[in-house]
Amino acid sequence: MSIRDKYVFITTRNEDMQCVGIKEGPFAGVVYKYGKVSVGEEKSNGTLPFRFEYDILDSNLVPRESFNNEFFELIGDILVDIIDRQEGDIVEPINRENSSH
Repeated sequence: MSIRDKYVFITTRNEDMQCVGIKEGPFAGVVYKYGKVSVGEEKSNGTLPFRFEYDILDSNLVPRESFNNEFFELIGDILVDIIDRQEGDIVEPINRENSSH
């Protein structure tokens, strides 16, 4: 299954914010938005340091302690797909570092 099958874009009622909704798995129904995204200089091993912030807007009753590395990896993969859709091919592999609010 493609990463694109795992999420959907959601626009707020007043259309001032684009959010992401997770469609399946342990985080199904969770809605979040990305904050600041940055890509650093390529490292000698060919990876790019990749940082992003995110805010969970609706946890869909998923317990806070469930938002672990699996969640972070999923939303990182989704972000890479979103960037890839908008910018074309992106260099892989990517190291991710997160900052959540």
